[in-house]
Amino acid sequence: MVKSYDRYEQEDSFGVISAQSNIVWLPPAANQSLKSIGRALSSGLEEILEWDIKTGEVMNRLRDGLTPGASNAPTALAPASVSYLCYHEQTNIVAAGYQDGSIKIWDLTSSSVMATFQGHKSSISILKFDNSGTRLVSGSSDSSIILWDLVSEEGLFKLKGHKGPITGLLFLDEDPESKEVDDLEDFLLSVSKDGLIKLWELKTKQCIETHLAHSNECWSLGINKTHDLVITSGNKDQVKVWQADLSQPDGEKIIEKGSFEKQSKSRCTNIEFQQVKDSNGSNEIFSLQNSDRTVEIFRVRTIDEIKKGITKRTKRLKEKGYEDDEILQNIRDSEISMMITPFTTIRTTSKIKSINFVNTKSKKQLDILISLTNNSIEYHNIPIPEQIRKASPAELYSVKQHSIDLLGHRNDIRTMDISSDNKLLATASNGELKIWNIKTKNVIRSFILESGYALCCKFLPGGTLVVVGFKNGDLELYDLATSSIVDKIEKAHSNNNNVNDENGSAIWSLDITPDGKTLITGSNDKSVKFWNFKPEQELIPGTNSFITKLKFIHHQTLELDEEILCVRISPDSRLLAISLLNNNVQVVFLDTLKLFLTLYGHKLPVLSIDISFDSKLIITSSADKNVKIWGLDFGDCHKSIFGHQDSIMNVKFIPESHNFFSSGKDGLIKYWDGDKFECIQKLPAHQLEVWCLAISSDGLFMISTSHDHSIRLWSATNDQVFLEEEREKEMDELYENELLDSLENEEKPKKDDEDEDESEEVTKVTKQTMETLKAGEKLMEALDIGIEDVESTEEYIQHLKHYQQKKTNIAPTKPTPNSILIAFNVSGQEYVLNTITKIKSSQLEDALLVLPFSYTLKLLKFIEIWTNKDNITSNIVNISLICKILFFVIRTNAKELIHQKDPHLKNQLIKVKQQLRDELTQAANQLGYNTQGLKFTRQQWKLNHETQFIDQADQKDFDDKKALKRSFPTV
Repeated sequence: MVKSYDRYEQEDSFGVISAQSNIVWLPPAANQSLKSIGRALSSGLEEILEWDIKTGEVMNRLRDGLTPGASNAPTALAPASVSYLCYHEQTNIVAAGYQDGSIKIWDLTSSSVMATFQGHKSSISILKFDNSGTRLVSGSSDSSIILWDLVSEEGLFKLKGHKGPITGLLFLDEDPESKEVDDLEDFLLSVSKDGLIKLWELKTKQCIETHLAHSNECWSLGINKTHDLVITSGNKDQVKVWQADLSQPDGEKIIEKGSFEKQSKSRCTNIEFQQVKDSNGSNEIFSLQNSDRTVEIFRVRTIDEIKKGITKRTKRLKEKGYEDDEILQNIRDSEISMMITPFTTIRTTSKIKSINFVNTKSKKQLDILISLTNNSIEYHNIPIPEQIRKASPAELYSVKQHSIDLLGHRNDIRTMDISSDNKLLATASNGELKIWNIKTKNVIRSFILESGYALCCKFLPGGTLVVVGFKNGDLELYDLATSSIVDKIEKAHSNNNNVNDENGSAIWSLDITPDGKTLITGSNDKSVKFWNFKPEQELIPGTNSFITKLKFIHHQTLELDEEILCVRISPDSRLLAISLLNNNVQVVFLDTLKLFLTLYGHKLPVLSIDISFDSKLIITSSADKNVKIWGLDFGDCHKSIFGHQDSIMNVKFIPESHNFFSSGKDGLIKYWDGDKFECIQKLPAHQLEVWCLAISSDGLFMISTSHDHSIRLWSATNDQVFLEEEREKEMDELYENELLDSLENEEKPKKDDEDEDESEEVTKVTKQTMETLKAGEKLMEALDIGIEDVESTEEYIQHLKHYQQKKTNIAPTKPTPNSILIAFNVSGQEYVLNTITKIKSSQLEDALLVLPFSYTLKLLKFIEIWTNKDNITSNIVNISLICKILFFVIRTNAKELIHQKDPHLKNQLIKVKQQLRDELTQAANQLGYNTQGLKFTRQQWKLNHETQFIDQADQKDFDDKKALKRSFPTV
């Protein structure tokens, strides 16, 4: 009988506050209080997290896609994480760009995906909505720019002009006031890491201006509210100022005005403009977000200020004896310094990832939302003085009002453990220990670890005490009930050979005996120490009463020749396994500490050990990427498995089983059968190195944590895993990936001429995915079924006519339709049309590209049927879709159709053209008639239901002005 296993699927992911993408401020939701300061939108790897800034709680998690570990989920690639977010307030939608090049449009009201776009080949670097929110422009690391239409759900065109990743995009209008709401903007401004700034005319889809913005890389782009001042930033401290005047002729629309240097030498990754008010009126400021811990804010001086400054400078220079030409040259050289002045600088505790200005109701205060690289979000406020012009940068300062940092660690989680009742999870990192409720995913206790970097931790039996081992050799015991430290042993391990060793020796591993009475610690001071727990009476200061506290009592030490990396006690309390730096594992008797076995075989140090529930098997994982399974009776190696593509950090047996999990620096978690030595399941979900694993005492769930800050909960489901099915699935994925790669390579023909490259500046948006290939296959199947039905019906009609005329032969029998058509109760042409309407509009053109020419001819036959007199009335709703398919098919197969020289085909196309024109003319007339009728109805309704208030005095003045004056004839 084939053996089956329980499938492990990801149940939840938590611990991430802000991942790779930028942060976006959202106005308060309808269910929030009036005093709320709004919401923050950040990426939680593949999820989008919506935070309440004041309370620091997650309000909503937006997630779309397959659950990692599920039967239909990929086995090789982790879900793509969010790389950029863009919000459109009027429509309440969010565009999310992902690292695999896909874009998803989320509706925040329903928390659902409205559309998915595939067009880029690598990570999305920037997204921008137009004014109406119906179009979206995206820039990617593949150096291409795509304009998307959200209404028709398709890519309009792709712009290829830059040679590096796109870092900034802006829509510009020559005359925004004369535009309708949903009109396409006139121009698009773009910057890239190739150092160029380009101006594109969107109507003609051409680049009309190219300037060298910076000699190295251009990292960001910003524009003011009136769209006449553009700021770009380079690799270090150079910031350039440009003047934008779109009414000028081509080549002079974007002009460089000058440059200035900011204080920070690190690159500026984001530029944002904002309006603030003081007693004198509105002031324009802009922020330069640096890749270090600072945000520099500058103010743009008003025209009056600049005039006063020029007058003062002119007067001062004249007094010094300067000539008029010299004065004019001096003023020109200092134009930028007179226009832009430092406002203030915000400094944070960690490096800044992204900032966003908050649009508060009161413009007299400046609020900024900041996401940091240490997995936290901060909300800063800068008090605005009465007169901004007179305030110096030293007087202005930022105040941190709120921070979101509880539900995640600042640094990598290097150790964790699950309590014996499977309700609590302890996670420890550099300087922090957090206790999580596994059911609610909330932090119930948080401790600041003064000893610094925690390397190992363990729950004591009962689940209320946690012992933590540190890199500096300290050992600490924490009580969750009182939220306090119970006992601390400084330098529990110390290097005796080095007298000046201030840091102690790192406690790399600790374990507790099954009876819970003895703690065993292993350190790089080449010793294993045994500690007992003893309750002691301690006097409470200022009182006569005593309190009982648990203390560490050191009672035994095992000295070894090498540094210790891992210790593990067998479940029967008989043996102790110790991993050494010399790549060996020593197994000693726990009671006498005499050597029992030495396990040789690994080429690099063993990083993790675990012993099975029956104490018969021991597994070891090493930096040599291998997992070895040994017998504990003779120390023989049952099997050596090349498990991961990088160092294997952890191995853990499932309780009451010989199956185990392994995790490595390659980001994968694998589920193995320890008896058959086969991989049962691959669990790709973490984006980076997986540091540690913990398994519940009943084996029903497993928790993993990674360098990407996420903590993932994997649960055993009722779904069964069969090894053969998993291997087949892996082979299918490999084939699909190779197929898509080959299709992409076919699309890139090599071109030598530069002229040809220039002509390819604008291309169609196409990208073949498995969805488009499957849609094309479904369409081909439908065409085969449909054409068979149509041809058999036509043949039957011909035979019937022939029989009715002569009535000699036997009467023809009506053909039996395909079983699928009978099941759906539709005709062949209806089935094909239904199949096409089910294909997403964003995938339709890619699906039609897959069709061979023979199937294109079949499709043209159906278009003729759909548009004939009998069917056009019922298909009027799909007329735009039919036209779209017809135009695309004709355009892509134009050469083949011309070379056919088939009169039947020519007549068919002429017939389709005539049928469509007649119907569209009729539809246009009908719509025009109905529109006029509705306008007349609205006018009548207004006459009967509305009354206009008329002021008699104003009306009299108006009539007097209009009255004819008496004219006298000239004699």
